[in-house]
Amino acid sequence: MPLAVSGPKPGKGGLKSLVVRDDLRKTERMNAPTFVAIAVSILLAACSGSSSSNLPATNDPGQQPWELVTADKVAEECLLDPDLLAQADALLDSPWAVIRYGKLCHEYYPDGGDAPSEVYSTTKTLSAVVMGMVEYQSRDFVRNGRKTGPLKDSDRVDHWLDDFSFNPDAKVGHVLSMVAYNEDLSPGNRPHDYDANGNREINRLSDVMNAVIAQDPERLGNNLEEFAQRFLFGPLGMNNSVWSDGSPDKILAYSWDSTVRDMGRLGLLIVNDGVWAGERLLSSEWIDKITHPGLEDSNTAYGYLTWLSSNSNYNFGGILGGAYFNNPLDACSPAAIWPAEEYPHGISESTDCGYTSEWSCEQEYDVGSWSALGYGGQLIVGQPGLDLVLVVKDLGDTAFAGSVWGPMRPALIELDPVYQGDQDAFCEAYAAGSYAPDLQK
Repeated sequence: MPLAVSGPKPGKGGLKSLVVRDDLRKTERMNAPTFVAIAVSILLAACSGSSSSNLPATNDPGQQPWELVTADKVAEECLLDPDLLAQADALLDSPWAVIRYGKLCHEYYPDGGDAPSEVYSTTKTLSAVVMGMVEYQSRDFVRNGRKTGPLKDSDRVDHWLDDFSFNPDAKVGHVLSMVAYNEDLSPGNRPHDYDANGNREINRLSDVMNAVIAQDPERLGNNLEEFAQRFLFGPLGMNNSVWSDGSPDKILAYSWDSTVRDMGRLGLLIVNDGVWAGERLLSSEWIDKITHPGLEDSNTAYGYLTWLSSNSNYNFGGILGGAYFNNPLDACSPAAIWPAEEYPHGISESTDCGYTSEWSCEQEYDVGSWSALGYGGQLIVGQPGLDLVLVVKDLGDTAFAGSVWGPMRPALIELDPVYQGDQDAFCEAYAAGSYAPDLQK
């Protein structure tokens, strides 16, 4: 049966595999969810190459601190029921926040504060966004040999690196999809195996990005840390985030210390299609690759370093023996499926969404939900069809996107303009991709 989570905070149990950081200072346990349970803005404008008239209309706080919508304005400004949000506080009993229409609509901190802390594999989605920014900022570079030119996900990794330990034919997209370890990279022969600590393949993308950045250090910075400060943390006002202790090189798999509010800014950038304060920071196409399956034959529930909602033929990256599942994990989240006209796409070569019978590849609106997920229940959940970002920390080992979306959604459905208070009807339409009242694209 499909699993729709709307109950209390998950427990601390579940299946685990233990991963130890290189510096041995922190430990990350990667769990299967329960199954069967930001002068800089001017520079960016000069480099954006996009007129504001071509950008989606988005809302965000810019570099300024969030201004929390007062409780008496939440219903009017956010279309959320404040009393039901308070009920969700009790159910979640964890630091969490709701961002809707670019506004900080609600937040709750059981211990009274939003202190930075390690968010573990949520870092992977941060890394995918930064790589998209490197791709966007290098788009006009000229390729005249190895370690030159624009960054493309279709690049062979050996164009940028002198040596690496995984498949020599691997492309950047294979690494971002976590299949580059396979000896055979042809469709059907490249299962997704979760590179939890990144030492096997994905951390090498730090070296790839540094190679690209080195072509124009005056504009891009001297290393990945300077680039990230110049193009991500600075523009987004993420003043309470530190990545890999500020090291020039980055652990892409984990090592981001952040607050709920800063996590929400990253999520909002993705939901806003890569646009912030009226400027494009990464391409719409790269956002699509983060929020749609990278390789359908490998895993329909994984984009570029980001987990996706899927209805069929998905797995959890080698966890649970690599078993595939053919029912939605959450019955009230639309699946992430490429529009039919975009198949085959990229290095996937898939001609359709990869679903098995009973589940359709058809969708009216391209509004698949996605999540950044870290050990211990660190989550950023994007619901683009609702212009909604949910963030939670420390929700528990078995937490997944539905664990925060479930308790929160009654507050949204209660004031929904079409399905007011009717959760069953709302979920049926929304999960089918036929209802997207706040889609910006």
